[in-house]
Amino acid sequence: MANHVWGLISNPGPELQQIQRERETVSHVYSHHVLLMALIPVVCSFIGTTQLGWNFGDGEKLMVSMFTASYIAVIFYVLMLAAVALMGRIIYGMARRYDSRPTLNNCIVFAGYVATPMFLSGLVALYPMVWLCLFVGLIGLCYSGYLLYLGIPNFLNIDRREGFLFSSSTLAMGVLVLELLLALTVIMWGYGTQLF
Repeated sequence: MANHVWGLISNPGPELQQIQRERETVSHVYSHHVLLMALIPVVCSFIGTTQLGWNFGDGEKLMVSMFTASYIAVIFYVLMLAAVALMGRIIYGMARRYDSRPTLNNCIVFAGYVATPMFLSGLVALYPMVWLCLFVGLIGLCYSGYLLYLGIPNFLNIDRREGFLFSSSTLAMGVLVLELLLALTVIMWGYGTQLF
C-alpha cells in the first residue's frame, strides 16, 4: 500500500500503469488501501475535534465529546467507503459507451486510488481550523482531479481526446459526491458540537 501512495504522489503516471498491471480486485484494494487510507481523515478529525475543538477563526473553539465524536467518526468512515464505491459505479456507468469497456472492478479500483490525495488531505484535521481544512481539502481535490485526468486514458484505456471529456464529466460528478459527503459531515460534526 505505502509504495502506491508514494508513487501516486511522486510519479503518478507510471504508478497508475503499475496498479493497472497488478489487476487488483475490489476486495484487495479495499482491504489493502481504501480501508486504511479512509482512517486518516476519520482518526485525525476525531483527535482534532475532541482535543482541540473546531476553530472557526474567531478565537472560539467548539469541542466535541468523545462519545459523540465516536459515533460521528463511524458514520463518516462508512460514508467515505461508500463514496469510493459510488464513484467507481459512476465511472463504470459513464465508461460503458467506450470501446475499451472497463469492468466494474477496474473502475472501483481506479476510484479507490484516485481518492488517495483526498484521504491524505484529512491529516490537516488534527488541527481543525475550518479555513485550513477547506484549503488543504481543495488541494487534495485538485490532485485527485489530476490523477483522474492522467488515469482515465492510462488506467481505463480510453483515448486521450475522449478521456479529457470523460474526465471532466467524472470530476464534476465526483465534486457532487464530495459536496454531499462534506455537507453530511458538516451537519454531523456541527450537531456533535451542539450535544457537548
